[in-house]
Amino acid sequence: MFTIPRIDPEFKNLIPPLSKDEREQLEQNILSCRKCRNAIILWEGTVIDGHNRFEICMKHGIQFEVKEMEFPSRDDAKIWILKEQLGRRNLNDAARIEIALAKAELLREKAKNNQIRSGGDKSRTGAVSTKSSKQENEKIRVRKSVASEAGISQGTLQNYLEIKKNGSPELVEKVKTGELKIGTAHRMIGKEIIKKLKQADKMYAFIEKHVPFENNDEANSEIFAELTKLHELLCGVSDKWGA
Repeated sequence: MFTIPRIDPEFKNLIPPLSKDEREQLEQNILSCRKCRNAIILWEGTVIDGHNRFEICMKHGIQFEVKEMEFPSRDDAKIWILKEQLGRRNLNDAARIEIALAKAELLREKAKNNQIRSGGDKSRTGAVSTKSSKQENEKIRVRKSVASEAGISQGTLQNYLEIKKNGSPELVEKVKTGELKIGTAHRMIGKEIIKKLKQADKMYAFIEKHVPFENNDEANSEIFAELTKLHELLCGVSDKWGA
């Protein structure tokens, strides 16, 4: 008896969605052939590849083939999904970076769990500086790996991470959808910092004119308000430079 495959939201969310045009084109291709050329890939009865094809076939009552894969764990299935997505040609750099980052995090967690199961790190005799050095080397290695898997330079990866950390939600979303290129968005952040520094200069000039403070509650209230805004502004600029 044929069992209808299940959709797992977590698995599905690992996959960058098709654009409206891409989805419509895929649907048209399947309808014109009245068949799904590629099998829907499953793990334990759950779709791990072919979510769009599966949904289109179910919508129009079109038959499809399934292929079951075997993985030791759910995380291994997720790693496979991400690896397959990196082979897609229609992804922008931001999407490829997000997939590579997610895969690297899963591999890191898997290695950590394997280490715990095997009795933990048995080489804890080094100095703190040695541990710190190892951690830094690990970060460099991961960055190289992520950039390589995403097919971009380490500089582009660093720029994207800075955009995610310091850019507005609107700016980050435009980069993720491909509306803005990573380099363009990164330059926009730099301009934003310069703008804020100019604002800080004006606030500082206003405050400097009123030092020492007057014995006037209303005037002092205005000055303290400017000091608060200046502090918040400079903290924001400091965060953007990673200070």
